[in-house]
Amino acid sequence: MAERGLFVDLLYAVTVGATLPRINDTVLHLDSPVLWGVAFLIAVFLEDFYLYHVKVVPHLSGPHSWRGFSLSVLIIGTWYLTQAAFPSNVNLFLVGFAAFFSLRIISAVQNRPLPSRQDAIFTVPIVAAVALLALAGCPLLSGHPGRLLFFLFPIWLLTILVWWFIDARPTTLASNSIRTPAPRT
Repeated sequence: MAERGLFVDLLYAVTVGATLPRINDTVLHLDSPVLWGVAFLIAVFLEDFYLYHVKVVPHLSGPHSWRGFSLSVLIIGTWYLTQAAFPSNVNLFLVGFAAFFSLRIISAVQNRPLPSRQDAIFTVPIVAAVALLALAGCPLLSGHPGRLLFFLFPIWLLTILVWWFIDARPTTLASNSIRTPAPRT
């Protein structure tokens, strides 16, 4: 059912395409928080895109779900807002980062009453973003917004490595949602 994901693919592409111009000659130096922030957030977004294609699109069937489509658009829009807020609005960046992963959890549990242990790992970046939001005024973090990435990058990397490592999702089940993968047995 690859044609089901085409519009969402277009949204992913347009969103990344609108972000890439932020990397220009004024930020191409190693101490630029914009360079590292945008690179990090593009990696986060591309992992979400990969997850969508590997774990969601193969299981799409039946009529389109407006709920699933709306959730996909919200995830993409939240990511765009998050990257646009970095580094000038640290609070919005951290709230958006937490919201992005919250929406991923909502997407995963859309047709299940409780999140799986695997999907619960996405609470780690949420907790990290909320903790950094609470500490945003401390001198260590407020001096340079790029310092947030020293905390968020390893937490995100560990989260996705654990998520993909413990993935035991069957590949033969189908779902009626545009964003929700097949339920686990």
